[in-house]
Amino acid sequence: MAKNKSKAVHAIKIKHNAPFSQKIKKKEQKGQKQRKVGGFKSLAKFDVSRIKNKEKRIQILERKQNEQKKTKKMERKEKDANPDREKLGPLTIDDKREIDENFVFDEDDQDELQNEELIDEFQNYFQEGQDPKIIITTSERPSRQLFDFLKDVKDVFGPETHYWPRKQFSLKEIQEYSINKGYTELLVFREHRKEVSQLIYVHLPNGPTYKFKLTNYTPCDEIHHHGRFTDHNPELILNHFNTKVGRRVGRGLAALFPSKPQFRGRRVVTFHNQRDFIFFRHHRYMFQEEGQKVALQELGPRFTLQLKQLKLGLFNDDGEIEFEARDDYYVKRTAAFL
Repeated sequence: MAKNKSKAVHAIKIKHNAPFSQKIKKKEQKGQKQRKVGGFKSLAKFDVSRIKNKEKRIQILERKQNEQKKTKKMERKEKDANPDREKLGPLTIDDKREIDENFVFDEDDQDELQNEELIDEFQNYFQEGQDPKIIITTSERPSRQLFDFLKDVKDVFGPETHYWPRKQFSLKEIQEYSINKGYTELLVFREHRKEVSQLIYVHLPNGPTYKFKLTNYTPCDEIHHHGRFTDHNPELILNHFNTKVGRRVGRGLAALFPSKPQFRGRRVVTFHNQRDFIFFRHHRYMFQEEGQKVALQELGPRFTLQLKQLKLGLFNDDGEIEFEARDDYYVKRTAAFL
């Protein structure tokens, strides 16, 4: 009699069909994806040049232009509805300026700083009204271009400005000579490849010493419709010297000009600090219609200064360095120290 062999029975998975409503949802989602391939919900930032099909590209471009027109209309309606709303201008790098630790912003700090300035190296100028007496010299073997620069600069500071030929004298010898003759300021202009590149400014007889990088020099003759200035003492304007280092630089630059301006000459000298670049400009007031209107005529020259070092004491002294611009200081464009 034949034996019945038992066979193994395997379970079979039964696939249940998804409900009809879920299928409809999937189709709708696929349709939305397909509709988004040709464009976005907002086409304002969409690059139309990415579309290779010419007809489709023209369609998307028209949609983008229509959308831009609608947004402009909405903005105009909002402005008309709120006429008293403050107008916000574009943010500049100066607006994003990072406040340094030595930034003068507290009234207590300002009082303390003013007390220090009463006994600093410039007290003879600001308190006693001492007029500056300036001596100017150059680097060794100066070029003709440097002499042309000195002609423009020498008359800016006033009649008490004298030139001393460098020849074979060292800066230490010229410095000692200037102190013995009663000069109050020593200016040394250096050049690189026949272009003015550096200014060393020593306040005599006790310092401090400033080292500036000098760039963007424009002579008087190259300024359109420039005028000729007289020997009257100019009015001085110092803009945006807000930090402790900036106040020191501003007081040093102010000591180069007489403390009592002669307004009859209508001259004005401006040192404008912007992101630690100090722009020098020289103008004259031009009054029109019996003083009802006023304009500015530029006299020149133009140049830009950038502080590289500020040191206590004279040029050859081993004084304390108050400020020295390192390479890592200006990695960020918003960083400022003056």
